[in-house]
Amino acid sequence: MQEFINFLKLDLLVAQPQTFTCLLFCFSFLDPLPKNLFKRLLIITVIHSVYTDILILILPFPIHLLNSVISGALLVFMIFKELRPKTKILLVFFMLILSMITDIISSAIIVYSLGISTHSEIIREPSTLMRTLYPQLLLLLIASWFIRNKNLFSARRFFSFIVEDNRKSLMQVILLIAIQFCLLGTMQILHITYDNSNKILNAIMIYLIILVSLLALVSIIRLVIRTREQAAKTTQEVYIDDINDMFTSIRGQRHDFLNHVQVIHTMAQMGKTEQLKNYVGDLVKETRDVSDIVHHSSPALAAFVQAKIAVSLGKGIQFTYELPDKWEAKETTIKVIDIIKIIGNLVDNAFDETMHLPQEERHVFASIRSQEDGSIALKVSNRGRAITTDDRLQIFKPGYTTKGEGHSGLGLAIVQERVKHYKGALELVSDEKEGLTVFKVCLPEVSA
Repeated sequence: MQEFINFLKLDLLVAQPQTFTCLLFCFSFLDPLPKNLFKRLLIITVIHSVYTDILILILPFPIHLLNSVISGALLVFMIFKELRPKTKILLVFFMLILSMITDIISSAIIVYSLGISTHSEIIREPSTLMRTLYPQLLLLLIASWFIRNKNLFSARRFFSFIVEDNRKSLMQVILLIAIQFCLLGTMQILHITYDNSNKILNAIMIYLIILVSLLALVSIIRLVIRTREQAAKTTQEVYIDDINDMFTSIRGQRHDFLNHVQVIHTMAQMGKTEQLKNYVGDLVKETRDVSDIVHHSSPALAAFVQAKIAVSLGKGIQFTYELPDKWEAKETTIKVIDIIKIIGNLVDNAFDETMHLPQEERHVFASIRSQEDGSIALKVSNRGRAITTDDRLQIFKPGYTTKGEGHSGLGLAIVQERVKHYKGALELVSDEKEGLTVFKVCLPEVSA
């Protein structure tokens, strides 16, 4: 009878509060939160706690732990069917690690501070377990409330990044580290109970931890290699269009060279000196526009400006720019590739907008300035239609575009994401009377 009473106390006052709190903390990272979250978590808590606690006095501790993990995972998969399998797997492992941490802390306090040294004694004294467990659960409840209600974007974004990331290596590393942590926690709990029969289990745990650690090390190395490859691919994707545009301009100049020579020769033979001067002047200006920027101190910015000049010449747009004479921004502060992502998307949008105007009215200006305080100021302005109030509320959302079919609507979303990454400021001014739209970006210096 006493064992049954202890079981009820353990289930109602320890297991269920711990399970519910750990589940709630883990699910608080989801955005948006599942419907009827509290009700569904309560169902999982009651079923899981009753089922596992009934068997706690029968099963050996390692088997009980494995049974608890499997039953908890099955309940999460059945009750939260709308969630992706990857999300549910991560939530189960997250909850398992959290429960393990609370168990280790409680067991350590009970054994080393209160002198209760066996697992059976801990089970027979639920009140002692409650005194060590409840403060931890209270902290978790407060933290989960802040995550859900105070819009802790960084915490939710971190979890979303893990869920949305398509690299299998990252998932393998996370799962292996979770398994490693669980094995370490199990070994620690077996150790502090001073049960001599656990020596063989401890040895098995040690070898399993070594094996999992080696697998995790291999997965981390693979992840680093793939991350470098992905970074190189991303850089290539940023520059490839600009380089192709620059090559197109060079090929066009080479292709037209013979035509220009023939025109010059004909004008010279006809004695049309004034027309020849004007023609050669226009030709030299076009060539110089593409060539002058080559000697800039930043090859990346030089290639970017060259490419945009080539595009503007092809579209009949008067493109002017301003660059610092000497580029001193370091890759450890604000990366050049991100600057090009931001101003490149703004310039592309400006080009698209000015194409609605007659050729003589197509003006686009772009500037990159390095400020004395280490910040970077970017500015892009263009003539064209004013941006309406409704469009201002929508244009930074991924997929939204005012250009019609053939456009992804991702340009300004990328701009906003990069600006937020550097905790910068983005300002939009669109004057309908003057027909001028200006985007201003300020990127503060980031410590290395």
